[in-house]
Amino acid sequence: MVRMAPPDTTVSPASRGIRRLAVGVTLGALATLVAVGVPAGKSAPRDAGPNLTTAPDAQTFPAHTCLNWQRPDAVDAKAVSCSQPHLFEVTATLELQDFGAQAAFPAPGRWQQLVTQRCTPFITQALADHFDPFGRFTVGAIKPSGAGWVRGDRTLHCGVQSVGHTGTLLRTTGSALAQDQSDVHQPGTCLGNNGKAVGDPVNCTGPHAIEVVGVVDLKGVFPQEYPDEAAQDRVLNPECTRLARDFSGGPTVVANKGLTLFWETLRPESWRAGSTRVDCRLGAFLPDRSGFAPVRGDVRGPVQIGKQPAPAAPPEVGPAPGVTPPVTEVDTPTAPPP
Repeated sequence: MVRMAPPDTTVSPASRGIRRLAVGVTLGALATLVAVGVPAGKSAPRDAGPNLTTAPDAQTFPAHTCLNWQRPDAVDAKAVSCSQPHLFEVTATLELQDFGAQAAFPAPGRWQQLVTQRCTPFITQALADHFDPFGRFTVGAIKPSGAGWVRGDRTLHCGVQSVGHTGTLLRTTGSALAQDQSDVHQPGTCLGNNGKAVGDPVNCTGPHAIEVVGVVDLKGVFPQEYPDEAAQDRVLNPECTRLARDFSGGPTVVANKGLTLFWETLRPESWRAGSTRVDCRLGAFLPDRSGFAPVRGDVRGPVQIGKQPAPAAPPEVGPAPGVTPPVTEVDTPTAPPP
């Protein structure tokens, strides 16, 4: 749930944002990449992208094989070391044996259902029962293309990937098995507008919905059992307030510029998966409180807040440039506030 600092540092309520958790890009004439995710907020998954005319060098990928590509159509996809930047990590390979030779090629919605139902258990197992359905990774699969299906290909490669709010694929480094799955960002990151909702990382000088001012790791305060929302708030309220003050340059900067300090509490499923970190965020809301207003400028400088919703961000198919940086600046309190 989205929580906010006390009224003296905030201006309006907010509701939990919905992450887009599905995307598709194609991976060769015989295979298409589909991500359907386990929705945070039950958002509808996105469809896959167009098919390609050239297949990658190999169509069989062992578990924990990492794949990377540069082109939007993924025709140059290849296996790489998981220590290198990559877009997809295979976790299991399945055969859809209940679809016979005459079975019709499944519609996009049916593919999304199949991947969710059949891949999620294997992904959870591959991640040692520590898959965070509300974290930075989503459920995906490399499925047969239409042409491959006609020729009898029924192979489904299940895997995980990091997907932006608009569907763009984000590169990560390291195997998902060893990564913290908390959906957090390096302080100073701004997330763009997608209509009234949240988009993908952008330059803070341009329109954005959110600016991250700090990250709090709750495991030092709660080393064992899941803390309920009230317990999380008792820690996040003073910690995020302090981080916002330090980041912005003073105790009244955020409020004076018409911005709201807020955070999202963690769900039990995330905590069980080992996700214990939370973003402290700044944003502003539209006059009717129906969503995020477009904000221009870093909180440490001049800020302009729009009164009209930003346009919807166009859906993106393909990888984002660069690599998502690891979050290294983390506040780690070790005791609850008095």
